[in-house]
This record gives sequence, C-alpha cells and structure tokens, in this order.
Amino acid sequence: MKKLSLKQRRSDILRCLRDRKKHLKNNNSSKYDDKNKSSEWKEINRWIDSLIIKKTIKIEKLKRRNFILFLPESLNFCDDYEETALYFQVIRKLGHGNKLSNKAYKLKSVNFDSLKKISTSASLVLTAEISKWEDILNADLVPNIENWQPEIIEQFLEVGFFDLFNNQPELPKVSNTSDLALVKYIKGQCGDAKKSRVLRKALQQLIGDDINKWTFLRSGLDEAITNVSHHAYPEHKYKNNAEKNWYLTGSLNKSTKELKIVFYDQGIGIPNTLKASELWEKIYKSLSFIPQAQRKLDSILIKAAVEVERTSTGEEDRGKGLQDLLEFIKHRSDGYLSIISQRGLYKYSIINGKVKNKSESFKAPILGTLLIWSVTLEGEI
Repeated sequence: MKKLSLKQRRSDILRCLRDRKKHLKNNNSSKYDDKNKSSEWKEINRWIDSLIIKKTIKIEKLKRRNFILFLPESLNFCDDYEETALYFQVIRKLGHGNKLSNKAYKLKSVNFDSLKKISTSASLVLTAEISKWEDILNADLVPNIENWQPEIIEQFLEVGFFDLFNNQPELPKVSNTSDLALVKYIKGQCGDAKKSRVLRKALQQLIGDDINKWTFLRSGLDEAITNVSHHAYPEHKYKNNAEKNWYLTGSLNKSTKELKIVFYDQGIGIPNTLKASELWEKIYKSLSFIPQAQRKLDSILIKAAVEVERTSTGEEDRGKGLQDLLEFIKHRSDGYLSIISQRGLYKYSIINGKVKNKSESFKAPILGTLLIWSVTLEGEI
C-alpha cells in the first residue's frame, strides 16, 4: 500500500470537515423548518378557534380536524371587503394546513349554496385560492353544485372555474341572460408574461379590433406580470416554482359598458416587497411629511410605490406599466385603478372628469396583490 503524502492527508481532513459542516447545516436547517411548521399550524388552529368563538364566519368542524366553510351571500371587495378578504384568508390558511401537520386544521370542503352575488375580482381571487388548495391536495375534487344559484353557476362557467377540476360535475344549460360577459381566467407562473396575449384576444372578441391600438394594455399587463417574477415570490420563501402563480381575467358589462381587467398574485405583497428593496429609502423619504406612525401602513406604502413610478429592481423602465394604465384612465376621464395588497388599498379614480385618490387600511389582509383596472367605453361598442 502506497503511503499518503502530507498534502494528501491535509486534503482529506479538509474534505471531511467540509462534509461534516454541511451535514450539520442540513440537520439544523431541517430542525428549523420543522419548528417553523409546528409554530405555523398551531397559530392557524388558534386563529380558527378564535373565529369560531366570535362567530365571525360560518364554518363547521368535522372529525379529524376537518372543516366545511360556508360562503356568505355576497363576496365583493368594494362593498364587503372585510368579510370577503377574511373568507379567502380562511381558505388559504386551512388549505395550507394539509401540508403542515396531521394535527393542523384542514379544509374539507367549501359550500357555495348561500352565495348569490360575487364580483369579477372576487370570483378571480376565489378561483385562485381554490386552485392553490387543489394544487396542495393534488386530489380530484368535485364541486357539488346541486343547490347553487343559477346565476353563480353561469358566472363561474364563464370565468372557467370548473376547468380547475379533473372530474367536473354535470353542468346544466345556462341561458346567458346576464349583462356581464367574462373572460376565462388565465393562470400563469413567473416569467409567463406572454400569456397576457390570451386576454387581449378574448377582449378583442368582446370589444372589437380597436383594442389592438391600445398599446398600454400590452405594456401595463406585461409589466404587472414581469413585476410578479421579480418581486412577489422571493427565492428564500418560495423554493417551488409551482407556487409562483398569477391569475388574470377581464369582463365587460354590456349595459354600463364598463371594461374591467383583474390581475392577482399570491405572493408576499407590495408592502413587504418595498421594505426589503433598494427603493425603500427613496419611498420612505417621500413620506417624510407624514406622521411617523402612518409611514408603515400598507395603504401609504402602496400609494408611494405608485407615485414613485419605479419598482424594487432599481431599473428606470420598471413600474411604468401602471402609469400606462393610469394615463388611459386620464384620457377617458372616467375609470379607476385599485391596488389591494396585504392590509392596504390605493385607488386612483376619475369620475365625471374629477380626480380622486383614496387610501384605506383594513383589518383582514389579502394574501398577495390584487390589481383592478376599469374604464367606461361609452360609444365604442
């Protein structure tokens, strides 16, 4: 046997030390993740228990820590924000419980029987949250639509809700008497900005060829989707690409001629993005005239982000997509742009030529970012 040289011995020792260090790091990381998961499911369980005690939501506990959630009569971010956001938060939290622990509370089913009215934006977010729950379960869920309102079935047919399920229920024929024409929802992942073309083609069928002249529609939507790729899903928190989804839809009210486009991601939210970015110093400086306690409000941060016209990448051309959407509203002198993220809302609107800026804070967070853009197309359809 050949005798090892001193250099080879040192190399072997260093390699062993590196391997041992890596092994210890992996073990510690695993223990840290397990501790976090334990803390998370316990927090969810306590939160659900508190909602039941306060009778804040309609929910029924079954065996083995399973729950049925009964949706309210109306889901609408404009008129019933707190209740709407809370129900969606419950779906997210209980759905997430399926992968945390056997002791975690879990979502067994969502009952739609009492639901009578749902807005375009709420229908997209509900579809997104059910889709996320379905992805976590990786199961063949089948909606029980026996007692659903016909209008709700019709609306969810149009938005493509039933396409989520491999085993679809037997769907009745609908009369399509509603004034609201919806575009089937589009689901994409970070980097899928080109999928916005699908929405533009669908809107073209509703509105006509004039939509091809709206360059803002391409830049605004593509920018929103690009920003999701850059900011909404940081690598340290979202390691699985399958979790980095965004959702997009549109609608046209044939009576009022209101065109609406809705975009939603399920990431960390604009306020959390800004606080961890290089842009934070510039935004915080722009808020110097605001009392210290208000500077950290989500609504104030969202408004500042829009007004600064940049995003956390630090690139000068980033963030101008939203400005394109705003300019189109200004040109029409009738419409609005709402951005809801975490516990904050910023809304820019023009009604009868009058500009109004609105910031509002909420108790219940929306777990991600919801962008709602609307204009009235008087005389163009």
